[in-house]
Amino acid sequence: MNNPEDLLSEKRLEKYQKMSNKDIMLCHLYNTELAQSFYPSLSYFEIILRNKIDLVFSKHLGKDWIFQPQYIIGRNHDNMQSALLHIKDTKKNIHDKNHIISELSLGFWVYLFLPAYNQAIWNKHPQILSEIFEKAKNKLVLQTVFSKLNIIRMYRNKVFHYGSLITDEKNPPARMHNFIYNIINQMSADKLLKQLKSIDSFNEKYQKGKKMGILKNKEGPHS
Repeated sequence: MNNPEDLLSEKRLEKYQKMSNKDIMLCHLYNTELAQSFYPSLSYFEIILRNKIDLVFSKHLGKDWIFQPQYIIGRNHDNMQSALLHIKDTKKNIHDKNHIISELSLGFWVYLFLPAYNQAIWNKHPQILSEIFEKAKNKLVLQTVFSKLNIIRMYRNKVFHYGSLITDEKNPPARMHNFIYNIINQMSADKLLKQLKSIDSFNEKYQKGKKMGILKNKEGPHS
C-alpha cells in the first residue's frame, strides 16, 4: 500500500514543514478545507464581475459588443476561441450571448482592463470604469483596477488548482477574503453579498486553523 506522502508528492507537502510543528498531512488537509471555504466568494466574484461588465458595456458599446472583433484582441482572442470550441463541443449555440458570457474564462474579463483596450474602450468611454465599480471609495485608475482583479484571478487559480493558501505570506487568507468582498461590494451587489455571507464558511474554517495552531500569523479583521 502506498504512503499518502508518496501519492501527494514530497514537493507538495514539504512547504508545510517550515510553517508549523503540526503534522504535514494535517496541514495539507486543513489547507483543503480553507480552500473550499473560498469557493462561494470566488464564484460570486466571477459571476458578478462578468455580468456587471456586460451590463455596462452593453449600455455604451451596444448589446452585441461581445461579437465585435475590436473587443476580442490580444490575449482575449485565444480565450474567445477556447470558449467557442467548448460551446460547440457541448452543442450549445455559439450565437447565444449568454452561452458565450458564461463560457469565457475569468482571464477574459480581467484582460479587458489592459491598456490594449484603451483605443477601443477606455479612451472613448472613461465613464465605464466608474459605472462598473460604482461604490469605489477612491479614484479609479485603469492600471490599478487591472492589478486588483488580476490578484484575485491568480488567487482563484491557486484555490482551484490545490495550491497552498496557508503558506502564502504575500496574500494571507483573511486579507484575501476581505479583498474579494471589497471588490464585490464596489460593484454594488448588496443583496447578493447578504446571500453570499449566509453560505460563506471562511470565518469558521479560519478560526479552526487558529485553534489548531496552524494559522499563527496576525492579520487584520476579516468579513
